[in-house]
Amino acid sequence: MPTDLDRPIDLLIDVRSRIEYFLGHLDGAVCIPHDQLPDALARREGITPKSRIVLYCASGARSAAAAMALRGAGYTQVSDVGAIAEARKAVTTG
Repeated sequence: MPTDLDRPIDLLIDVRSRIEYFLGHLDGAVCIPHDQLPDALARREGITPKSRIVLYCASGARSAAAAMALRGAGYTQVSDVGAIAEARKAVTTG
């Protein structure tokens, strides 16, 4: 679990499926399923490899894979907060 969530977040990403996102997500999160990263970010206006990106999913497995893919694509400020329950605590308590 990262300890630097008090810094401004440029993009909070729910990497679960669109159905999972629809059933409940964190305020301010956008849905980009893990298998669509990092291509979807490359097309997103205002997001650069230095943008502060925070990821979460249902259990932590997909967000970990997404974080690795983003780091491999050159994104340097990626935090994986794991499962949505943990992400809810981390993002709201900073």
